[in-house]
Amino acid sequence: MAIHSFLSKFGLTTNESKIYLFLLEYGASIASLIGKRLNIKRVTVYPALEALLKKDLIAPFQKDKVTYFEALPPEEFVQRCKEKIARETELKREAEAVVPALKALANKRRQPVLEVKGKIKYYQGLDAVKQLIYETLEEGPNEQLCFGLNDYHTHHLWDEWKAYTKKRASVGMSVRSLQPDTAAAKAYKKRDKSELRETRLVPHQKFPARCELNIIGDMIALFTSHGEQPTGAKIYNKDMAQVLRSLFELAWERAGEYEKSF
Repeated sequence: MAIHSFLSKFGLTTNESKIYLFLLEYGASIASLIGKRLNIKRVTVYPALEALLKKDLIAPFQKDKVTYFEALPPEEFVQRCKEKIARETELKREAEAVVPALKALANKRRQPVLEVKGKIKYYQGLDAVKQLIYETLEEGPNEQLCFGLNDYHTHHLWDEWKAYTKKRASVGMSVRSLQPDTAAAKAYKKRDKSELRETRLVPHQKFPARCELNIIGDMIALFTSHGEQPTGAKIYNKDMAQVLRSLFELAWERAGEYEKSF
């Protein structure tokens, strides 16, 4: 039946619907009579009446010191719907107003530089990767061991890379660099003397690097500007740096043999 279906969608339970329709059809009545006529237990009638009162669909009144309940006009359903729409419209307006603040919180989670207890930093986006590259200069006049030639300077910011290299040399940070024998790396090697660096080339088929790994003291920096989302990470860990330094030395020794064949 359409009436019962509507009342259910409106949020009325079966007993609440029965009581409301009974009061609407037969007029005001007391709780005991409602229960008797509808065959609903007394302990069930009162909770249903309380629910209908909260929904503003019935109203109580006193007569001869006895409480009667009467159904409010059916138009109340329309009024309740209007009130609900008004509340939801206001809530929607408030939601739209608070969205910028919520987005700001979400953006904090996706911030371009994320630091974990000062030992690990994660960088996302080209500007953040550029920040990482410049942060390596904070390690001072230590030797930098470098695996791979990041395309940061050849494809993105050549002028800035030149400025970085000049600053690196000025702080006394020398570089030993292992690179695949690409055209960019060969041009890079030719500038070794002027850029305080020594480069050894290896077959690019064996070392198709699109990222760069730097070891400076106990600091490890790994980054790439390749692809849609440049990414990098910086780690301070003595044992990890030592392992990578040992691997570099092994590769550096083997690269000396490769260079004889170029």
